Amino acid sequence: MTEHVAVDRCITCGDVAVPMHVIDVDRVRGLALCSDAQGEHASVEVALVEPVSPGEVLLVHAGTALCREAL
Repeated sequence: MTEHVAVDRCITCGDVAVPMHVIDVDRVRGLALCSDAQGEHASVEVALVEPVSPGEVLLVHAGTALCREAL
């Protein structure tokens, strides 16, 4: 029997995916400038979710966008 356990953190590093708003996109480097709910900015790697546009919300883990957040 397989037991399913709800995990709210990455089992490898303990981080949580954070919703971030796309501010600008550098298509040449595959990066987006994003901001979190506290207004902190970060460069995010977006290859897994391209194409990305300003205004979108991405779920980001360890500096990589994993998916678009459902609105």
